[in-house]
Order: sequence, then C-alpha cells, then structure tokens
Amino acid sequence: MRLPEGLDVRVGGPAGEFHASLRESFPECAEAAVRFYREAAEVADALRRAARRAPALAEASRLQILKLAAAAPRLAPRILAARGDAAATHLAGTSARFRHFIDAQLQLYAQVPSDSCAYLYAAVALTEPLRGMYALGGGGQALADALAESIKKSGGTVRLDTTALKLAFDESGRAAGVTLLSGETVGTTRAVVSNLTVWDTYGKLVGADHTPAGLRSRLKQLKGWGAYQIFVSLEEDAAGRLPSDKVLALSDPRGGESFDAESSLFMLGAAPAWDARAPAGRRSATVSAFTDAEQWFSFHSDESEHEEQDARSLEALWARVHAALPELGAGAEVFETATPRTFYEHTRRRLGMVGGVGQSLGAFGANAPTHRTHVPNLLMVGDTVFPGNGVAAVTHSALVAADELAPVRGK
Repeated sequence: MRLPEGLDVRVGGPAGEFHASLRESFPECAEAAVRFYREAAEVADALRRAARRAPALAEASRLQILKLAAAAPRLAPRILAARGDAAATHLAGTSARFRHFIDAQLQLYAQVPSDSCAYLYAAVALTEPLRGMYALGGGGQALADALAESIKKSGGTVRLDTTALKLAFDESGRAAGVTLLSGETVGTTRAVVSNLTVWDTYGKLVGADHTPAGLRSRLKQLKGWGAYQIFVSLEEDAAGRLPSDKVLALSDPRGGESFDAESSLFMLGAAPAWDARAPAGRRSATVSAFTDAEQWFSFHSDESEHEEQDARSLEALWARVHAALPELGAGAEVFETATPRTFYEHTRRRLGMVGGVGQSLGAFGANAPTHRTHVPNLLMVGDTVFPGNGVAAVTHSALVAADELAPVRGK
C-alpha cells in the first residue's frame, strides 16, 4: 500500500517482518496497530478452521455452533461476543492514518470501510495477504478456460452466447429448467445453480411474481459498487520502478475527514514479469477505482454523454495515478477503459456492479445471502452470497453448493 505521504507499506510476509513494518510506518500508534493485527489473526485462524469443518458456516445450526465453539474454547467466547461488532470497534487506540490504512483494504476486500464492515469478516480479509498470495498464469481467463475444460471432461456441456431468460417452474413451485432467449427450455433433473448476482437471480431468473415481497425488500437494502477501470500498457522499466506488481494507493483529498471510497483510493495491478501478457518489453496492467454504478445509467440522453463521462473519469483518475505513483513517468500508456456500462454489456450483472455485496453487519454471517433460495432446487454461487468476493470466497461458495447437491459420503 502507498500512503498519501508517499510511504510504502508491504502488506504481507512473515508476521514478525510485517509487525516491524507497522511499527515503522505508524509510530504514533505502533503497539495498538500490531495488537489489532495479532488479535485479528487469532480470530481469523479460528474462523478458517470452523469453515473447514462446516463450510456453510452462515447457516450453521445452534448445535453446530456449539460444537465449533467447543473446538476453540479459548477464542470462542471472543468470537461469539464480536458477532455484532463493526471493525472500527476494534481500532481503539489507533491513529486516523492507521484507520484509513485499514479502511482502504476493507473497501477493496469487503466493499465497505471499517465503520461499516463486520469485524469477523474484516479479521479474515485483512490477514489473508499475510498467509501468502498467488498469481494465475494467464490471469482470470486461464481460470475460466480451465473451468470450462473441467466441465467438458466431467460430461457437461458449455454453451456460449446463450442467454438465460428465466426459470421454468413446475406445478409444485420447483425449478423445472431454464428458458432461453431463443425460446428453448433446458430442463433439469436435480437443480439449477445460478452464478448471477443475488439481485439478478431473483429479478431475472425467478421473477417478481415468484419472489416473496419480504425478500424483494431485503434485496433493495443490499449494496454493491461499480468499477471504473483503465487498461494500461506499461514499459518494463516503469513496472520495475514500482514497489510491487500490486499497489493499493491511498490518497487523502478530504483533509483527514471520513473515508470516501470514490476519491480516496485506487488499485494498480500489473501482470507479473513471468506472465507479462503484453508485447516484449511491456506488461499489461489495470487501474481500478470505485464508482457509483447507478449514476452511469442515469441522465444519458444519448451515447455521447456516456463517452463524455468516460473521458472526464479517465482524465481525473489518470491524474491521480501519476500523482500517487510518479515513478511511472511516461512509461504508462492508456489502452482502453471500462465503465459499469461496459461490465453490464459483457456480463449483464445488475448495473454492471462488481465485487459482490458490501460486508456490513446487515449482510454478514446469519444475515448474509447464502446458496439456498426459497425455490427448493435453485442454488446460488458467486461473489454476492456467503462468504463474499474474491476467487477463494467464490470457490468456497461453490463448495457449499456442491456439498448440498452431492454430499460427501460419511460426512
């Protein structure tokens, strides 16, 4: 992370080195900062062990919770007591600088800052980088390709450019299949698994007529963000001058006031040197910033207004990038941009939102959307259901759905 004054803080590595870095970077609250991370690591490790025993942790029964608590007698009382805490509650004694350092990370991982983020989610998210992070050769496309190939090898069929329109229901209210835009209905013998967002699963697949009023009201309360992205061609020398391939830059445009997601941070992610994904001597990179998705779909009388908004956003964000990362110099070239409308056109996610549901207390734990729906054989996976966003969390959501459909024998 790059702080507003230009100081770089490496988030990761062995605990001792990281704690030393915290003391050096935040001398005004050194011990409180280290204590926050130590306590978060203990809580997170216990939660990870619990999730291995009971992957569908958000729907754990009282008996399951008691068993999990018995397996961690020292930490269980602390974890149970913190279920209703926001992360900010545990930042007592730390400085505004350190809180903004935490806010920026939580905004990235949880879509909300510390005063809104559930502490138990924050503990896991903030300590995940300390356990070691990985890069995929070929990026996200390689993961999608591997998944498609696995489906084919398992006897499945992958159909591209095939728009799912809505669910078909039988007389008992179960999902009988999926009706496509072409009019064809693909039947199901066991279940339908939706990886649309929770809003789109109900709003499009299930439909308002089959969604209870209370659930429709609940969906309106769940919040998500859009992303504005700049796709960049980096000269190898410029990439080498950066402190890391991944830099979360924190600015302070509001003079120390409350954290603002849209103006306070951006993320630059460069492909690693061993997987440059660019012509020789260059590397591909992406700059990402938070943006209010709704306003990209409002007040556009024609396409030119969207283009003008895109141009203004590019100018503003590009200036912030060079102000925060001056070592880029002239070695970074804009290749293309993406707005929430771009994401909507490619994915049909509601308002082009990315990153899942903000992990506030109202959307975490027992309050989280889960893989189960009110339609008995309709399951959900993805970044808008438990446990949240990111490749690891989405994979976990798929494991939960798989356990529901095909329980492991003897489990």
